[in-house]
Amino acid sequence: MSRSGEAGQDQAEAASSPPGAASPLRLAELPPPVAPAAARRPGPPLLARIGLGGLPLTAFFLVWYAVGFVLQVFAEVPPALSFASGVFLVLYALSGLELLAVRTGWRRLAVPALLIAAGTFAVEWVGTHTGFPFGEYVYTDELGRMLSGVPWTMGLAWIGVIAGGALLSGRTSRTRRALETGLWVVLLDLVLDPVAEARGFWDWAGGGFYYGIPTANFVSWFIVGALLSLLLPSVSCGARERRLALRLYQLMLLLFGLLALRAGLTAAFVLSLFWIALAEGRVRLDSRRQERSV
Repeated sequence: MSRSGEAGQDQAEAASSPPGAASPLRLAELPPPVAPAAARRPGPPLLARIGLGGLPLTAFFLVWYAVGFVLQVFAEVPPALSFASGVFLVLYALSGLELLAVRTGWRRLAVPALLIAAGTFAVEWVGTHTGFPFGEYVYTDELGRMLSGVPWTMGLAWIGVIAGGALLSGRTSRTRRALETGLWVVLLDLVLDPVAEARGFWDWAGGGFYYGIPTANFVSWFIVGALLSLLLPSVSCGARERRLALRLYQLMLLLFGLLALRAGLTAAFVLSLFWIALAEGRVRLDSRRQERSV
């Protein structure tokens, strides 16, 4: 067909089209339609963007921590929030369990968590009534309602401490993990314990070389933390979970270290800085070993 014939055919098709309709040639030239903004694929959720995807309990604990940090370090906790310390311990325990549950699942943690809570509460009850194994001390009601001389939150507090130490150790061998968990637990207590007494959480009746705290207390923290960590499933934690466990451990040391400085407990503050650096170095060393082995 000649070019004049093609042009005539195009004109005839355009004439036969209904008014306002675009010709086939013009439709082919138009760019593809753009999907409206509401139909576009949404971005990742906020928790995923900050590395906390699937960890709502840990995220909530960090928010609670941030509020408590500001109030305790730079101001005072108002009487209306006197319950906050007990909630802090509950959330601390749940965040540690949540990080472990990423690899183990919640079902495998249910029984170990209950045994750790019950076991440590029993040890605390014996300790407050007999002075064994930690030494002679008494609790106040700052950490929650008292059950026969022990705040009901103490078993949960031990869950958080032991779970955090186990995650930080990162070892698959239960025996080696238990020994390192006991170490991280007692290092934390060297900062936590004098601050807790200064803030009226408990009171030591006996004496000791370190802020009047008996040496038996620190030995017992190591033993209790190491033994009860054996109840946790022996699995290797992921890089993200271990990194978050490291940050939680460091945040606890930072909080109690600054509270120690505020209370004039200089040695505890200095130790908190050392332990923060030690924990960082421990995890980085393992990361470098893994990179070399790949």
